[in-house]
Amino acid sequence: MRDYCSRCNIFYYENPLPVVSTIVVNDSREVLLVKRKKDPYMGMWCLPIGFAESGEDMREAALRELEEEAGVRGEVIRLIDVDTVENYFYGSLAIVTYEVRIIAGAVSPGDDAVDARYYPIMELPELAWPSNEKAIKIYIDLYHDTWAMIDSYRQLYPEINSMDMLSQVTGEQKRFLSNVLGRMLSTYDKEISRTWADELSYKIPVLKEYLDLLVPINEKILSAIQDHLQGNSIKFVFSDFVETGRELKNKHLPLPELITALALSRKSIWERAQNNRILASPLEIYTALELNNRIIFLYDRFIYYLAKGYCE
Repeated sequence: MRDYCSRCNIFYYENPLPVVSTIVVNDSREVLLVKRKKDPYMGMWCLPIGFAESGEDMREAALRELEEEAGVRGEVIRLIDVDTVENYFYGSLAIVTYEVRIIAGAVSPGDDAVDARYYPIMELPELAWPSNEKAIKIYIDLYHDTWAMIDSYRQLYPEINSMDMLSQVTGEQKRFLSNVLGRMLSTYDKEISRTWADELSYKIPVLKEYLDLLVPINEKILSAIQDHLQGNSIKFVFSDFVETGRELKNKHLPLPELITALALSRKSIWERAQNNRILASPLEIYTALELNNRIIFLYDRFIYYLAKGYCE
């Protein structure tokens, strides 16, 4: 309840004091802590933490406190948590915690700390502020899947210890895999289409009589995907497929079955890649998922223009 003066008709507000803290984690998954020099909680460990000054931006306050207490300058990555607590020493506090990346300086204790060091994030000492524990838990939950991915790839690439390094490796791998898939389509396009046609005959018997129409369309699509994967311009206009759609409609080829056939066409690319042992490692499978999104996008465009021909 707010205090209220009926004579003055004024409410008296007791707002929480603004507090900022920072989570800095290195590539070894150690979090930067400082050991408090003063009460409250003198001698206990906590995240770099302190009050925001009047009129000070909260992010700037967090970076200032980090430099004052741990001797390093940083940049804010993201907001991690906002927590309100009642403290026996200060009263009501609003604690805002940011993830921060160090950009300069060496870790050393500052004016309000007797020590500053990294601790393994899963093996922390007892922390002074429960809000720090809460924010660190949120941070761990946020990065859990990323760390699992890095740990998996580190078995193949021991030098990977951060998401930035993983992105660099996967970028190179993706370019390599694009070229490999492109060459595979160039070499096996006829065979892929024949295998695809056999699967259509078995799974969608109604399309068997349309194979003479469908196989050239599929080969055209495979050629376009090959060009796309190898960074070349696709040699036809997508809107040409509108006319193809009209022709297929006039031949009474059912549109739902056509869409299913193209889905099987996309699957046939990856089946051939698997048979050729192109996807030999978890990292290649990971990058293949990204390439598959690009291939799906192309197939969606093919289907869109074919369906447009059916609707005109």
